[in-house]
Amino acid sequence: MTISAVKAAQQKKVDDLLNEKKVFFAFSKEQFEEGKTPLEEGENYVKIGGGGYMPKNGAKNFWDEMQNIELWFNEKMKDPELRRDNIKYELENHEAYYTGEIEATAEALGDDYTPEEIRKVYREERQNHLND
Repeated sequence: MTISAVKAAQQKKVDDLLNEKKVFFAFSKEQFEEGKTPLEEGENYVKIGGGGYMPKNGAKNFWDEMQNIELWFNEKMKDPELRRDNIKYELENHEAYYTGEIEATAEALGDDYTPEEIRKVYREERQNHLND
């Protein structure tokens, strides 16, 4: 399995959960009115952050399920090749080879990755990007 396939599977899991829980995003009153769905009697919406809303009855285990998706992804990243490919992906995504800085990459990867581990991949891969 490639890092692209793992990230695609992770995104599908998140998308499926958002659809199941009827999550929508709204940044104005008009968007809220457009996004909301019929509710059960006496129910209301709750904010989930980042402009997200969902019916309250689905919120009970929403964050647990999101955490399970993160745990699934982290389990996949125990594979050394996938882990390295994930670092490479984030280095490219944050243009580290152009800026020479890995801080944004380290922040995106989180605490499961050490700066030394990221720097090692950066150094090993940098020459490939200088030749492009």
